[in-house]
Order: sequence, then structure tokens, then C-alpha cells
Amino acid sequence: MLKDLVAIVDNGEEARGFIKDATAFAAAQEAHLAISLMMDIFDNAAVLPPFDYYPVILDRIDDEAKRRTESVKAAVEGAPIPVEIRPVADTLAYLGGASRVEGRYADLLLIGGASAFENRKLRRRSLQAAVTGSGGPVLVLPDHAKLERVGRAVLGWDASSEARRAARDLIDVADPGAVIDVVCVDPEPTAEGHGPAPGSDIARHLARHGFKVDVHVIASAGRRISVALQDFARDTGANLLAIGAFAHSRVRDILLGGVTRDLIDDVSLPVLMSR
Repeated sequence: MLKDLVAIVDNGEEARGFIKDATAFAAAQEAHLAISLMMDIFDNAAVLPPFDYYPVILDRIDDEAKRRTESVKAAVEGAPIPVEIRPVADTLAYLGGASRVEGRYADLLLIGGASAFENRKLRRRSLQAAVTGSGGPVLVLPDHAKLERVGRAVLGWDASSEARRAARDLIDVADPGAVIDVVCVDPEPTAEGHGPAPGSDIARHLARHGFKVDVHVIASAGRRISVALQDFARDTGANLLAIGAFAHSRVRDILLGGVTRDLIDDVSLPVLMSR
């Protein structure tokens, strides 16, 4: 059960749609929602201004923090549940670490699409830091992707430990008795990985938790794996795609690309990322 959720934003104007969707999701779970307002409003720490200029800088920082906080308060006005607002102001380099800490003390961290952020680099850093360092799952709610309850989900299964964590987190997010499609893209049966019947073992585990589970072995057919998974999820009407994040080394992902990196930058449906 989800009872403690944190949403990451850096403004209240562009993020208004995401804030509304995050609030609706939290209300459907009967969960507490806190909005962590990350504000990259400090000047470059490597460039020291004249001492006499510091009071002016501090006043500007204070004014901007108040403006952004008020904009988020306006966005949650009339929300169906009480919403806590936590302003955090720092340089861009440190705000990613703040999202990592926030994720450690919540059931789920929520992040919107790229257009919900004034600083898209902050979104990427916050998402990567939360996924790789918080120890908890991250739910990406892209633009125009509504989600309240999860009655049908797709689990992208590659037999990695990260995918196993995604399956575990999906158990908490999905409705009791939900339909879960376990999807293996171009699997290679191995003794230490998929085994002779890719997806069957994790499907049996999920079924014992009361879910209705089907296994699908599909070919990428020249598509990126991220595209194949999203296409399957859309075709089956899934509410959510769950994946194990950064299952490969960061060097490999940087050089060759990876499912996680693709879904961070370009995703059209809600994605649950676990590691």
C-alpha cells in the first residue's frame, strides 16, 4: 500500500498539470502527498561576487523562493487532499542529491515530464539521482498521462536484479487482482538469466500475489526496446509500464544507449522505475 508520496517540481506554473495529476494519484491511494520544490536559484558558487553585493543577492534569492512557493500553493488550492510543500533552494549541482534523500523517506517519488520543469537539466539530475541512490521507486508521470489506479500494468522483464525490484515495487502500486503482462523483448534463455521459459518464473511469483498474469515474448523488430515496451503497453491499454532501471553499467548506457535513458527523455505513458 502506498501511504507516503513525494512529488518533485521546480515551479508552480509549467508544473500545474503535473501537480494536479500527482494530487489525483495520491488521493486515489488515500496517501499523504508532499511537494518538494527544488529551486536552483543560487548563483554559481565558483564565481564570488564582491562582498557588498551579497545582501542584494540574498534578497533576490528570498524573493524568488517566495514567488515559486506561492505559485505551488496556488497550484494545489482546492486539491482533494491536504498537500505539504517543502521548499529547497540550492545550486543545481546539489539539488539532485536532495531528490535522492527525499526518495529514501517515501513509498514513491513522483516526477513529471520535461515540460513540467523550468530547468530540464534539473529534472534529469533529480530523476537519475532518485533512481540510482534513493533505494526507492520513482514514478514518471509525463504530460497528459493520467493515472489514479493501476488496473493493468506491463512489467518489462529482462531477468535482472533491477527488474526483480521493479516486480516487487509493482506489487505495491498495482490494484489487488490487477492484470500484469510480463513482457520479454528478444530474451536469450540462459541458466542464470531467463531460464528455459523466459518470464514464467516471475509470472508465477506475481500470480501467487493474486494478480492475473500473462507472459509475452516479443521481438524488437528493429525498434529500441523502450519503444517496443511502450508500443505493447499502449496496444493493451496498460495504465503503467514498470522497468528495472540502469540494469547495465552507466558507461555502456552512455556509449550504446539504454532503456532507462530512453524513457527518461521520451516517455508517453506512466513509468515506474526501480533499482
